[in-house]
Amino acid sequence: MRRSLLAPLLLACLVASPVPAAEPAKPAAPRKVEQPRKPAATKPTVRKPTAPKPPSKPAVRKSGQRKAQAAPAARSAPGREVVLPALVGAGVAVAGAPALPSAADQEMRDLDVRARAGDVEAQLALAEAFSSATFDRAQDMRRARFWYEQAALRGDADAAYAMADLNRGGLAQPVDMPRAVAWYRRAAELGHAEAKYDLGLLHAEGNGVERDPVAAARWFEEAADAGIARSLFMLGILYEAGVDGAPDHETAAGWYRQAAASGDVTAADALKRLAAGGTNVLVTEAPPQIAAAAVIPAPGAAPGAARAPRPAEPPQAAAPQQARAGRPVPVDRDGVKEIQTLLKAAGYHKGRPDGHLGKRTAAAIRAYQKAKGLPVDGRATQALLQHLRGG
Repeated sequence: MRRSLLAPLLLACLVASPVPAAEPAKPAAPRKVEQPRKPAATKPTVRKPTAPKPPSKPAVRKSGQRKAQAAPAARSAPGREVVLPALVGAGVAVAGAPALPSAADQEMRDLDVRARAGDVEAQLALAEAFSSATFDRAQDMRRARFWYEQAALRGDADAAYAMADLNRGGLAQPVDMPRAVAWYRRAAELGHAEAKYDLGLLHAEGNGVERDPVAAARWFEEAADAGIARSLFMLGILYEAGVDGAPDHETAAGWYRQAAASGDVTAADALKRLAAGGTNVLVTEAPPQIAAAAVIPAPGAAPGAARAPRPAEPPQAAAPQQARAGRPVPVDRDGVKEIQTLLKAAGYHKGRPDGHLGKRTAAAIRAYQKAKGLPVDGRATQALLQHLRGG
């Protein structure tokens, strides 16, 4: 009887006991979608120019040969275009000349008569006299500018260079850079070596013109060919910075070697620094200031609006080799000024010794060389200076 009662009770307990429900399966985690791989960035390669470098001087690439891979350097907006009056023939009489000061002496009055008749030498002499006169400073400078311009319009390169210097702020005159650039170009076209050098500086700095290293290199090379020794060093700096977008150390070294051969110890140091993996170029975002260390503006740098200081004369070696590879050694500006002084004392040079190697100085050098039986080339060299010093 007890066994029969226990069986239903056990069965009832089994039925009443809750069966634990199976836990629901967790949903599978979504598959992580792999992001597409970014392609590896490849830097554009700029090929180094392979133009041959002749032993005499490195070649300046033309503007049409710029490398397609190199980004063009940013340039400043050009100033207004200044068109100078056309040249007139020598000997053409002058109209509208300013009157002489009442205190002018007889020599100045004689110069005035000749200048009004179209004599270029008298015009330039009168301009130089007024630029250093003390009658009435404002009136004197107006007279000086008038006669410099008259001589320049008759094809005198020195007078054109003087007009450029006055418009650039020389002798405390108002600065007019577009007009200064126009006169520099006129003087350079007339063969003024210093004007070519200054145009190289202006294009390298972006001062008064668009910054254009190719044009700067062209002007520096012309100045170097005309006997401006410091142009060789500036060509080295330009190519080390990159004339057309990429530094060219091989060409830079070629120019440094030529500058060092002329006695420029700064160029010799630059060549050593370049060979050791250093740099001679400081690139800044500020307006360029060329001083003891060469400074080349970075792309996008603001152009220099005011007159930048001219670079200091590179130190000349104490005893430079007179002719290396058959080339005479040019002198620096102090040497040009001494040559002018000695030529003037000997009766060959007219005008004020100013250290500028212009058309008049070159003509005086040629006259002296011809009279002394020297090779006639019109160049201001160490050999010429030594000859003049020796009498």
